[in-house]
Amino acid sequence: ASSILYLSLFSTVGVTMRAFIGRFFGGDCESNAEGQPIDDWMWPVSHKICVTASGTTAQYGGALFIDLPANMIGSFIMGFMTGHSADWPAIPCLAYDHPLQYEQGLHVGIKTALCGSLTTFSSWNSQMVLMMDGTANPFLGSQILAAIFGYILGLQASVVSFRAGRTVAAWCHLRRNPYVFDSALSKLEIRHRWHHDHLYWITPVVVFILVGTLIVLFILGDVYWGIAYYRQVWIACLTAPIGTISRWKLSTLNGKFSFPAGTFLANFFGCILSAALTAWSIIESSDKGAERWEIPAIEAVSLGVAGSLSTVSTFVKECVDIVEKNSAYDKKAFSYSLGSMLICCFVGLLVYSPIVRYAS
Repeated sequence: ASSILYLSLFSTVGVTMRAFIGRFFGGDCESNAEGQPIDDWMWPVSHKICVTASGTTAQYGGALFIDLPANMIGSFIMGFMTGHSADWPAIPCLAYDHPLQYEQGLHVGIKTALCGSLTTFSSWNSQMVLMMDGTANPFLGSQILAAIFGYILGLQASVVSFRAGRTVAAWCHLRRNPYVFDSALSKLEIRHRWHHDHLYWITPVVVFILVGTLIVLFILGDVYWGIAYYRQVWIACLTAPIGTISRWKLSTLNGKFSFPAGTFLANFFGCILSAALTAWSIIESSDKGAERWEIPAIEAVSLGVAGSLSTVSTFVKECVDIVEKNSAYDKKAFSYSLGSMLICCFVGLLVYSPIVRYAS
């Protein structure tokens, strides 16, 4: 029950972070170029930042896809929480005897829900598929080369971010839990600290209040302030736990095969759903339905369910783990990473292209 609660709460936080990070690094820049401003607190700064591109407008640079910064940040957090050894305390910035080190539900929530929902394999794949197909972009047409580099950059940037997170975790442990590096240093020799026992119950309460406040603010932004974008966000927040919990259930398949089958299936199904929803959204947009419920609802399910069902943070963690557990010349990590991207790209094209080309 504790794990389900944390998974639901942190998936909402992860989706919210991904939505606003995407806007900050390039989404609002494109909206500004298209004459579709989002009149909220972030717009005055974010509409001038043009780092990433969605591949659907005249703006070049789709290889730096919209969700690249979110994937990097989520992979960094995953590396930070994972560390270099399973024997290390779960939270690097806290002492080994801190009560939260024993809160398994919290750890699952951060790594599976927060990192998994903050990162997204499906949206990344859908943008590359969209760019390859080219139908949705009359300005640039098919961008196959940019999409190929988008896959390469997306994987490499996330792997580097994951490794950076593990390095920072080691620095934190060196200060807070030095015994993990010095076998001669006993835990008993480290000064014990007094902690409040109520941290066990107050942590989920605080997270619940934070998540509830966010959802209420998003609904107010939609209903009271009339900002259509927030309709997409609050619907995504409510649907995100569906994707996260489904991925968590599929993760039970990891370890039963010669590759992480659970993560692969989660990304595979997430990519199918995302490709179909992306194509559907494009068709509805051409029908001038941007201000109705259809477009925000479709994009919300893609952002929430498909985005949370798939994950990059766990995917790159598994790639790194496979590399470190096998010989330098072993091909398992290469086959798993490349195979996942190729299969999801291929199935994404099979789902997306017929819809946008023939269903309109």
